[in-house]
Amino acid sequence: MFNLSEQLSDLRDSLITVALVVAAAVIGLGWASIGLFNALKIWLGPVWGPVVLGAAMVVPLILYVIYKRLTRQAKKQQQAFMNQQAQAAYAQSSVVHISRIIDALKGQSPVIASVAAVIAGLLATRFPSLLSIISEAISAWAEDRARKRDD
Repeated sequence: MFNLSEQLSDLRDSLITVALVVAAAVIGLGWASIGLFNALKIWLGPVWGPVVLGAAMVVPLILYVIYKRLTRQAKKQQQAFMNQQAQAAYAQSSVVHISRIIDALKGQSPVIASVAAVIAGLLATRFPSLLSIISEAISAWAEDRARKRDD
């Protein structure tokens, strides 16, 4: 069975563990940076030691920002290309479905055909998947109507 108190106890234990690990990492990095600062100050002098340490901490950040900027531009170009392809596919299928609706309503009043075309255009822009369902239903209705006329 599901025991809520055990689950909460496990969650509390996990959170305490994560907090202790993060605290130990921060304390360790703090002492390591103090040691590195003192070593660089001894090796390079009181002026160049802190400069080198600051540069060593800023250079990875600068490289990361440059990398992200370059990959973001490539992603945007790829995403724009994919969006264009998807829009072209939706537009092509929408045109096919709208033409099927208009063909199905050929023998009807021009007002009915115009209203159907406007509704189909609205569906094509807002609900493209619903347009295909409506198109199939209207085409089936038109075929059924044509069969009844022939009988």
